[in-house]
Amino acid sequence: MYSVNEKIHYGGSGVCVIQEIATMRFGRTRERYYVLKPVYQNSSLIYVPVENQQLVSKMRPVLTREEVDRLIDRMPEIPTAWEEDSQARKASFDALLRSNECSSLIVIIKTLHAHKERRQADGKNLHVADETYLREAQRLLYDEFAGALDIQPAQVHDYIRSKLGQTA
Repeated sequence: MYSVNEKIHYGGSGVCVIQEIATMRFGRTRERYYVLKPVYQNSSLIYVPVENQQLVSKMRPVLTREEVDRLIDRMPEIPTAWEEDSQARKASFDALLRSNECSSLIVIIKTLHAHKERRQADGKNLHVADETYLREAQRLLYDEFAGALDIQPAQVHDYIRSKLGQTA
């Protein structure tokens, strides 16, 4: 069970703080809920029924600074996963996003950055769907890393480049 004020990662919502664990009535039933407040988004509160294992399984502790640094060190070894067929690519990226794993987000980001560079070399842009997957994967990864490193998501890219010995 999670605790009040604990920072967690919740599926596609990213890093959240558990504001309270409250018994509430939605409809006819009274249940206990985790009340989550996304940290880096101005969205409303998220209510997760404590007894709903399917939804609670989307919650996990935010990575530690050490885990983030180890993951960054492994980034060059993480493979890309380009699929030529757009439907297969969509299915693959959807599954990677749902996995709730930072290494899966890195696969998406590396794959789409490499493809974007190839497209730009040909004078073309990334397809809109691919651009959307890239932005979502970056948002989720940067939120997670920012939560672990106690920095803002906008600072994560520079942190990663610095850790990898890359210049801007």
